[in-house]
Amino acid sequence: MWLRTPLDFNQAIPTCASVVAVVMNAQLTIRRLDARADVGRNTFVSDRLDQLCVGQSDVVSRTITADDVLAFARLSGDYNALHVDNEFAARTEFGSRVVHGFLHASLLSTLIGMRIPGPGALYLSQSIEFSAPVFIGDTVAVRGRIERIDRETRIVEIDTEITNQHGAKVLAGRARAKVLRMPEQAKEDRPSEMPGINSLLEGRSALVTGASRGIGRATARLLSSAGAHVWINYNNSRSAAVELAEDIRRGGGACDLVHADVTRDQDVEQMMRQIAEASGLDILVNNAGPRIKASPFDGLAWEDIESAHREIVGSTFKVTKAALPLLRESKGAMVTVLTSASLQRTAHHWLPYVAAKASLHAMMKNLAQEVGPSGVNVNMVSPTLVDTDLVAGTPDRIRQMMVARTPLRRLATVDDVAGAILLLVSPFARFITGENLLVTGGDVMV
Repeated sequence: MWLRTPLDFNQAIPTCASVVAVVMNAQLTIRRLDARADVGRNTFVSDRLDQLCVGQSDVVSRTITADDVLAFARLSGDYNALHVDNEFAARTEFGSRVVHGFLHASLLSTLIGMRIPGPGALYLSQSIEFSAPVFIGDTVAVRGRIERIDRETRIVEIDTEITNQHGAKVLAGRARAKVLRMPEQAKEDRPSEMPGINSLLEGRSALVTGASRGIGRATARLLSSAGAHVWINYNNSRSAAVELAEDIRRGGGACDLVHADVTRDQDVEQMMRQIAEASGLDILVNNAGPRIKASPFDGLAWEDIESAHREIVGSTFKVTKAALPLLRESKGAMVTVLTSASLQRTAHHWLPYVAAKASLHAMMKNLAQEVGPSGVNVNMVSPTLVDTDLVAGTPDRIRQMMVARTPLRRLATVDDVAGAILLLVSPFARFITGENLLVTGGDVMV
């Protein structure tokens, strides 16, 4: 029963992470063991990796109950009599029911995901050696100590062990986890306002797709501060969208939430019906898009190219087609978010993404010519690397290279892109159409 088991969490069954949510519903007793425990707990640090050091340790404690064992059996399907049958277990050498090994091992997920490295950590592997049984009523302590940090790959190696209330070791092993880079948060909740900006879009209705985070979030907030009634489109991130709506309303702005997966015809049609019945539409910002999947050409299949076009070009096509009757009626404006990575020399290993964005560029130029006579402006913005969750995995050396070659010597922010979008949908841009506005700090010049 107790043997050394190397686990690769890219292939393992998804029980360990799920178990924590089901069986660890009681209050965890957590205490810090390192000297830096209370330093900066209530302060914002942009990179979790900067908070970690070799030798740092942490512990999670838990008393295992019979309810925990039953919940684990239901979740995992492991109803081995040694774990769930008192009479059977009493006849064994152990004398009582033995806790599933992976029940207390699941606390390793709590340690890695919540303590060290902590939120944003991606489990890569875990070796496990079970050395003694755990029984119902035992209190186990899961300890981890950072042994190595590779700041280039952002991989942290952690020595892990679990002991019972008598100090006896019941499990030992070693974990590897990657600390994901999280997007930097804006220092201010709201961008600074220009004189008169609060009435620039007064009386106009705007739809921003993918508005729950990143560029879409900043754009929705800025358009609302300029007087527009903003429709906040989201798909999976409802809580983030609700938070944004509350922020806009606290600032005196007007907005509504509208759920839609923009890759689905039915969702898009329902979204447009809701907008048409409520307010009509003057402004469309096509921003929604998938995360970038980097891969060398040899690692790609044609399905990867098709998928990128379906998610990027297809979704924009669906939303634009559904919105055009409303935009023609209002003689409105449309802005589509592209990328400077599809211009000149393209980004390395981003072929599906840049190919789809290049197709979108061509589609928008063609559309600008077609709908221009009906009074609809069609423009684009192409930002350089922007610090959002879509590019959170970009290595530091790439970021530093981008900063070094950019005349303004910094990366773009979401507010930089939102400002460009506001310009193109404002009355000041009524004679601009078919334009691709570069938001690159001078990195790309035409």
